Amino acid sequence: MCGKVILFKITTMVIPERVNLIAVKTLINSSSIRLVLFENREGNLFLSSNCSYPEGTVYYATVPSLLLMFFEGQINLQTLFDNSPSIFVEISNDKDTALYHRKNAEVKINCGDKTVKDLTTHCNIEIW
Repeated sequence: MCGKVILFKITTMVIPERVNLIAVKTLINSSSIRLVLFENREGNLFLSSNCSYPEGTVYYATVPSLLLMFFEGQINLQTLFDNSPSIFVEISNDKDTALYHRKNAEVKINCGDKTVKDLTTHCNIEIW
């Protein structure tokens, strides 16, 4: 009997549930945007940003290479979000908190068209 070997790639789905996230650092805090870095117990990195649609704060996964590209001014904030490895994002506002599948929801980040230089022109940023 001729057998086939089938390989399955097992991936871990990382869901940004804010109750399970530990705040590491507020990266940008201005009148127009608040960008906070989080991690979970497994060491995965997450960000939260203000979003204008749907209105609230969005929590999403990130990776060091995307953060570096953002901090070097190679990508804007919306591109940072759009390239997140998150399949799901959590959006929280005064009324409720909901988990959204990224294919079924369009999320617009406040000041998403801005680079880190645009966002930090009038405020200090600390990169660790």
